Amino acid sequence: MIEDDGRRGRAVGRPRSFPISLQSMQPTLTITTEPLDDLRRKFVLDREIAPRSARKFRDGDDVADVPVAAAVLAVPGVCEVVVAGGAVTVVQDGSCSWAGLEPQVRYALERAAAVPAVVASTSATDDDDEMYDVVQDLFRVEINPAVAQHGGRVDLLDVQDGTVVVRMMGGCQGCGMATVTLRQGIEATLKRRLPAVKGVKDVTDHSSGANPYFSASTK
Repeated sequence: MIEDDGRRGRAVGRPRSFPISLQSMQPTLTITTEPLDDLRRKFVLDREIAPRSARKFRDGDDVADVPVAAAVLAVPGVCEVVVAGGAVTVVQDGSCSWAGLEPQVRYALERAAAVPAVVASTSATDDDDEMYDVVQDLFRVEINPAVAQHGGRVDLLDVQDGTVVVRMMGGCQGCGMATVTLRQGIEATLKRRLPAVKGVKDVTDHSSGANPYFSASTK
């Protein structure tokens, strides 16, 4: 049963089945921009986040194997992305200004380029209670410090049959980039570090968000 305080009611001090280790955080991502024309803008990162050979993706393409393309194409108003090493050329559909779009693209790039600071043991099983313990540490050490930079918080509520149940708060609640945070940030991190995780379920009432970091819009 999901409890409002996000705890599953296990005894304090229960030994964890999966040891975790802490790694140094990656330095803050530096991004510079180069306007190409009214609809195209090039974002140059200080590190490579994709193969150097250029690949073009359009809205609706299968981008499951290219996290940076998936993250940027999830931004409302973006219709095409060209990815090559540390350079990402973004094409918008003309429905919005770059003044409003650029911060969202930067946010998507940061999420896609983020490297987890917590590494779970590869011996992880699919036991929900044990998985909860590891996921809770990932939230505490890496995920929530990252979303806190944008005034948000993500509460871990439960793990049900391998699916992590969360509730987004603060700047994440009702945010127009909540899907990017959820899929390209939280879910990608958990699956990369804990392969037994099947997915992430968001039970947030986003319509009640009082102070979203990005205003909600329709893709």
